[in-house]
Amino acid sequence: MPFANLADVQRKLAKRGFKIDDPLLAKCEKCEAQSVASYIIAGKIGGRTIKLCFECGDARSWRNKPGMEEREEEQDFDLDEWLK
Repeated sequence: MPFANLADVQRKLAKRGFKIDDPLLAKCEKCEAQSVASYIIAGKIGGRTIKLCFECGDARSWRNKPGMEEREEEQDFDLDEWLK
């Protein structure tokens, strides 16, 4: 497990208002494990989707424009820095 404390990461995401989008874990594009959780937050001015692999620690983020129709991936996203 690449996280020092996975429960702490999940608590910090929940504290910021993120909810798990789908209870089923998806396949990781990086390590091929079935261990990716999708966290989402949405509001009138847009939102964010974070996909987090519990196996390899890969974290990807997309910013959503209002209406949740357009998404833009943040190429330089660092989950640890973002959660500070």
